Amino acid sequence: MKKNLIGCLAVCLVVVLSSCGKSKDDMVKVVGGIIPNDQLSALTRNGEMKIEGIETGSDIPADSQFALKVSDFYISKYEVTQKLFQEVMESESDANATPAYFKADPASEEVQELRPVERISWYDTILFCNKLSEKEGFEPVYTITDIERYSKDKAIKRATVTADFSKNGYRLPTLSEWLFAAFGGTKAKEIFTYSGSNDLNEVAWNEKNSNEMSHQVGLKKPNALGLYDMTGNVAEWVWDFRWNDKLEQKEYVDYRGAEEGRYRIIVGGAFVDESANVIFPCEIISEGFIGAIQGLRYYDTGFRVVRNASKK
Repeated sequence: MKKNLIGCLAVCLVVVLSSCGKSKDDMVKVVGGIIPNDQLSALTRNGEMKIEGIETGSDIPADSQFALKVSDFYISKYEVTQKLFQEVMESESDANATPAYFKADPASEEVQELRPVERISWYDTILFCNKLSEKEGFEPVYTITDIERYSKDKAIKRATVTADFSKNGYRLPTLSEWLFAAFGGTKAKEIFTYSGSNDLNEVAWNEKNSNEMSHQVGLKKPNALGLYDMTGNVAEWVWDFRWNDKLEQKEYVDYRGAEEGRYRIIVGGAFVDESANVIFPCEIISEGFIGAIQGLRYYDTGFRVVRNASKK
């Protein structure tokens, strides 16, 4: 009886681990809503968000008419794993389906292929989203042309990208969506310092506990929405250019940042960060952060995916 129980548990563990990172099984529906301004104030204090009538470096007043609202959407529980990335991209002859820096020697009892994919450019994430959409029968969101690749590892260093956000396929989250999800959306019962806890080590692989490497996704405590690694493990690309526009005193629905720019935003902290500034990663957003150049790739930066929720 005992042997049978142990065998059953082992099988269950394999099933759980093998499904981890499969997008269609691991998407969480986020009911839309408004991001409270007191949670956005760090972006105005640090000059990353400029609002008419509010002095740069100040909090957003409680009586402000400014609001950021997001519609319902689905977001992946986990950062995209090396396993999923390879499964989706191995049929793309021009792409590198195994780009990760951390290709071997995972931590004890962790599964190598379930570590997050990293060392990918922003453009690589865009192509992945389209390929995953096609694989699962959804409409690709992005149009990608004029692709130029690095000769050494085939990562995309330049391309022309346009988006049709009315399509139902996979895409990168916008910064607004990512922030709303990191806070816990409408399921958040309190505001934490990090995504899901005030204890960094409870929810994040960071400088103090990571042994300077990435880890299998989903091993830390999730936030209120059931999302893992929003604070640490690898940082994450999102859709938006830096928010350079001055925003009006009104409600913005599904705001996607500036129309053009050089720098895309990276969020979420990583295994090399001591503080893992998950909620307001102002140092990561800053113009001087070279990792936000969309054609570059780093060993501490990956991504997760979202899809629009059907409107009935």
